[in-house]
Amino acid sequence: AATMYCCARHLQSKVGTTFRQHRTFSNASLVTWQADEVAKVGTITLESPKTYNALTVEMGLQFRAVVHDIQDQLTTGSVSLNAMVLTSAGDDAFSAGGNLDWLRSLKHQPVHVNADTMLSFYKSFLCIRDIPVPLVAAIQGPAIGAGCCLAIACDLRVTSPGPNKLGFNFSRLGIHSGMGGSHLLQQALGGPSAKVNEILLTGKALSGEQAFQLGLVNRLTDNNVKQEAFQLAKEVASQHPLAVRSMVQTLRQQQDQSLEIALQREAYAQAMCYHRNDWGEGLDAVVERRDPSFEPYHNK
Repeated sequence: AATMYCCARHLQSKVGTTFRQHRTFSNASLVTWQADEVAKVGTITLESPKTYNALTVEMGLQFRAVVHDIQDQLTTGSVSLNAMVLTSAGDDAFSAGGNLDWLRSLKHQPVHVNADTMLSFYKSFLCIRDIPVPLVAAIQGPAIGAGCCLAIACDLRVTSPGPNKLGFNFSRLGIHSGMGGSHLLQQALGGPSAKVNEILLTGKALSGEQAFQLGLVNRLTDNNVKQEAFQLAKEVASQHPLAVRSMVQTLRQQQDQSLEIALQREAYAQAMCYHRNDWGEGLDAVVERRDPSFEPYHNK
């Protein structure tokens, strides 16, 4: 049976078979995790369906705390898991990306402050790659912008047919790609390519079918995506635990070469975009369901 653990807002420690909750935040949890020690599969869930699981600074803090809790328990053997699933609450969206109101507010901060802010924001979610077992993303609904990058930060991905499942819409918003997107997408598609360039430069949103054809997702299912992702994780978890852990670490070491450089470049490039007078036009266009009208390159 699955055991629910603290997630970010309620950190827990294990004493014998009891889990104690330690309240470190005041509101409801934005991230939870649970462990099925029979299947040896854990599940991390983004818990903000009313905002389409948009990523915020507060959620990032909780996410980082959850990841550290999982790391600690896997390292000490307090919990026995060989794979993890990353999913989100509800069926409407995996994650709509960065919270629009927060992104809009960055216009009022200096470039150097925004560069630091964005780098910290990226790492609060990409720390998921420090979990030492394979990660499966259950993309049951659209994964857009930073939410898409979080999905492709996982080792394996499952989605369903239909439009706008994986959206790299940064250029449409008026910003450089972030959350490691420029690096992770290349790694997921086998390196630099004309297709990667097209996706990022046009702000393309891929259907489930397109993502599967490109090899960006491992399984395309008409059935329950979360259940299919769990089954894939369960298949991985049934293999030799040391072989699987060591293999995924080898793969990530190769994939993550130059990731830190990419994150720093993205953070600074996004910070410059936030400093523009026309920052916010792309966000307004999304809300108003129209094409954006950006100012020329040489304008402030």
